[in-house]
Amino acid sequence: HKSNAATPKTTTMRRKTAPLTTLVWLIIAASILLSSVLEERSPIKMMAVATTSPNEGCNNNDNNDDQTCTDPSKEEESATTTTTQQLSPSGERLITSTELASHGIKSTESKEAATAGGHTIWLSILGRVFDVTSGGPSYYGPKGSYNFYSGRDASPCFHSGKNNEEGAAVNLEEWEDDKHLMSVYDWSQFYEKHETYQFMGVLINSKYYDENGEETDVRKDIVERASKAKIIADKEKEARKKARLEKRKADREKNMKK
Repeated sequence: HKSNAATPKTTTMRRKTAPLTTLVWLIIAASILLSSVLEERSPIKMMAVATTSPNEGCNNNDNNDDQTCTDPSKEEESATTTTTQQLSPSGERLITSTELASHGIKSTESKEAATAGGHTIWLSILGRVFDVTSGGPSYYGPKGSYNFYSGRDASPCFHSGKNNEEGAAVNLEEWEDDKHLMSVYDWSQFYEKHETYQFMGVLINSKYYDENGEETDVRKDIVERASKAKIIADKEKEARKKARLEKRKADREKNMKK
């Protein structure tokens, strides 16, 4: 009887002990895991990982004795240089003729290829570079009426209409009629104020901006002459408009008297 009576009691004790034992093991496992994480994130461990030996940045070749080593600090400096854009003293991006040309559209390209792969179309006028991609291939594409202007500065052509290399090479600063300069300057203002065309920067090492992005004396003179011509032209236009209105008024009064 005693042995039979003891059996249920022992079983009950084991059932109570099992959850406690499991909890202890869970606590131990959590402690081990936490210790491992803290060890990995310790300052000493992190310093050891961050510090590399001179040969750790090298690409070893088992077939020869040459090693190609890279200095992490130089790689970081190179990456920074690549992503940093050069700016003029006034904060405008500096654009080379090579970069501008890479955004041109060849007349021999297909219309579909003009903007394929996200290719953007740029042009320059009086040294100011604009993204005119929104104008579409119909204007600046292979068969577009303004295709010649893409990827280059063809400022004189905006007045002369001679859309070729010879026309683009004309020294517009030598024009005697300032109204011709005004015509080009008006086009430049059209691009400046356009709702979708985006100003990208200035064309350096050109007759309009020097290597540092500073406006040249040539461009300053062109803008000044064009601006003065614009004022004169606006006054003349206003005078002609006034004369037409006065003539119409006089004609009406004359007809009323009849």
